[in-house]
Amino acid sequence: MKKWLLAVVITLITPHALAGGYASIGYAFSNIEPEDTTADADVDALQFAYGSWLNPEATFGAEFRAALGMSDDRINGTEVEIDRYFGAYLRGQFPDTLPVRPYGLLGVSRVETTVGTRGEDHNDLSLGIGADMDVANNVFVSLEFIRLVDRSDAEVSNLTLGVGGRF
Repeated sequence: MKKWLLAVVITLITPHALAGGYASIGYAFSNIEPEDTTADADVDALQFAYGSWLNPEATFGAEFRAALGMSDDRINGTEVEIDRYFGAYLRGQFPDTLPVRPYGLLGVSRVETTVGTRGEDHNDLSLGIGADMDVANNVFVSLEFIRLVDRSDAEVSNLTLGVGGRF
């Protein structure tokens, strides 16, 4: 990851840690559509997220994510897998006083894949929508769809089911 991106995330999150934050772990059902084919691969990843609110109402935040690939698939006999991905996002959501909170994500992602024997890295603007639902005090489950990459050389999308906590 670019050092400047890490510096921006730390700068955004650190001063606002007193406004509260959240962390989560999720299982991402990913779909990769590499270039030069109409076929796609269904692979999975284990995703970790950490975020902090930038306002006291907990409706606008900054978030960092990292994930490790968990499975692979084949397209026309060629193995396709996610090695890892990470990104930084801005998150807008309904207030955390509601039991179900829809949210939207806007950020940048880097997805590192392997297609056959060659590694491919994809960087792109990412857009996502999701919802958190409280299951206990400061514990929530989430369901989310995010388009990590949408370029001419590849498309990568995730449907993620996760569990997290607020602090």
